[in-house]
Amino acid sequence: MWLAIVGLLIPPAVLRGQEAETIVRTETRLALLRFHAVHKNQYVDNLQPEDIQLLEDGKPQKLALFEGPRTSGGQRQTPLEVILLFDVSLSVIDENLLNLAVFKETLLDGLGDRVGISVYAFAARFKRFTAPTRDPEKLKSAFDGVFRFSHAGSPIFQAIMKAGQDASEAGGNGTRLMIVFSDGEDTTKTKPEEAIKAANSLGIQVYPVVLGHRRIVEQTARMQQPPGAGGGNPAAADRQARLSGREEQMQEFASIGPATGGRSFDPPVMNNAVVRALLSSVVKQVRYECVVGYAPEGSGPEKRIHKVQVKLVSKDKGKIEGGVRTVLH
Repeated sequence: MWLAIVGLLIPPAVLRGQEAETIVRTETRLALLRFHAVHKNQYVDNLQPEDIQLLEDGKPQKLALFEGPRTSGGQRQTPLEVILLFDVSLSVIDENLLNLAVFKETLLDGLGDRVGISVYAFAARFKRFTAPTRDPEKLKSAFDGVFRFSHAGSPIFQAIMKAGQDASEAGGNGTRLMIVFSDGEDTTKTKPEEAIKAANSLGIQVYPVVLGHRRIVEQTARMQQPPGAGGGNPAAADRQARLSGREEQMQEFASIGPATGGRSFDPPVMNNAVVRALLSSVVKQVRYECVVGYAPEGSGPEKRIHKVQVKLVSKDKGKIEGGVRTVLH
């Protein structure tokens, strides 16, 4: 059973509490943490450095970076890469679940000039079509390439790991988030927990967009037998079992969102209005997020994992969402 909240698709088990921790491998770079402060169900936009504590293994750390919604005149300074990852397997394309034409419109409205978009696609094969860019022509060319990339196979969770690793290898003191468009039908034995672990280790929030879920719900409803009806139709029973399996796969795919600090979306269709609303939701979350960073001290030749957490100095400011990671140094 899905719990739908303003277009979000989140399995109830996830809502009961999953605090994702992220491992950030640091050399001379800053370790960055993203978080929101929430008070009475509203984002807090006026946090200052003195309002928070940054702790590593419970010990206060000196902030090397603080960025909030109102710092720098409201303009984001920390670079952000929005990774768009498209499932172009036959189960998606043949069922017309993904209309790539809607992505040829500008996607940059409201993102700010420190945000770039990279484009990846996968089926049996995996490919990056553009590195982070703000060039509309490069993005259009990338989407044209994605459209021609369709083929069989759908290793969703492996593709999430590959895209995250490829994007992170570029380095730099920036943050990343990934929006994944898929019907959730993974054709490998890779578990969603592996993708969650990989995304968290790279500090990447994932936003699954579950394609075709409404069709599964409608088909399931049509298959429901009235009270007292016999259950002697083997074909109908097999059909119900397959629909149940598809629902379970979609739930697993959707669960990656909350487990990595992102969200899951359940769009009824994929048109311009839906894509813009989806991106607007992500942009709003980015706009109100805080980014803090510190320079981890070296711990000798034997590196170990350290728990890092952001806390509010005063509970009057509300509560923290996110802001928990592990750092290896």
